[in-house]
Amino acid sequence: MFIQGMGRTLFQTNVPLFLILTGYLNLNKKISRKYYRGMIAVVLSYIFISVITILFREYYVGEHLSPIQWMLKITDFSAISYAWYIEMWIGLFLLTPFLNILWKNIATRRHKHILLLTLYILCALPDLFNRYGVHLVPGYWSVIYPCAFFFIGAYIKEYQPVAAKPRLLLFIICCCLINPVFNTLFISNHSMIQLIGTGNGVLGMPLAAAVFLLVYKAEIRTGWIKKALQSISRVSLDMYLASYMFDVAAYSYFKTRFYDDQGQFGIWFFVVVPIVFICSYIFAILKKQTFVLLHLPTK
Repeated sequence: MFIQGMGRTLFQTNVPLFLILTGYLNLNKKISRKYYRGMIAVVLSYIFISVITILFREYYVGEHLSPIQWMLKITDFSAISYAWYIEMWIGLFLLTPFLNILWKNIATRRHKHILLLTLYILCALPDLFNRYGVHLVPGYWSVIYPCAFFFIGAYIKEYQPVAAKPRLLLFIICCCLINPVFNTLFISNHSMIQLIGTGNGVLGMPLAAAVFLLVYKAEIRTGWIKKALQSISRVSLDMYLASYMFDVAAYSYFKTRFYDDQGQFGIWFFVVVPIVFICSYIFAILKKQTFVLLHLPTK
């Protein structure tokens, strides 16, 4: 459980890394018809995978709803439990050209530091201090965290900062140790207290930035590894959406047969997670080929 506690902290950088990468890759996007047409492929993918997921939930999971109820689940982004990301992404996509205008018209690097610090305060402090019914700092604007991570990515793209990898690794490990060490020493008979908060918390934001800085300049020279990573990157969003079905199927299958509690899951992690990953990748490739055959836009 100690190792799993460390892993949970590390893995909660998943969405922040997507958002940092969005800012990193889209810093030069401008208002144009071509840019806005780019949303079509994502929306069509979401609808397609939502329909497949609805069939999965209806016939495999046994959730029986009317056609109208299922359609409403597509529009409210609940047909896929992970689809909240698409709802968030649509707004970020529409704002991106204007966020870029804002960023490029900030006069100095120091002023950009102040912007990042301001966003950090707005997002991270409420996550730390507004808990368990206590409200100590203004938290209304904490939902602006997608923009905070977007601008972190924009900053890294523009200035290409480099940090010593041993220091980054040490910082990442220390962040991941905080929750399990605290709970081991001070908490008993209770689920793990998330002392450092969420992925957009006081340590969550710098942790995600550190992970990004650790890998963003990595040079992959082995040909087959580079091709594999390129192939995965092209279908990563589809994999993410499809993984819900394989999560439900794989975790329920293994949990009823091979392990009873979270402590035992640590062993099966190395079986279940690769199965979900591989199945999601195969699904995403098949979906992409289907769209190509139907002459539908792909990302």
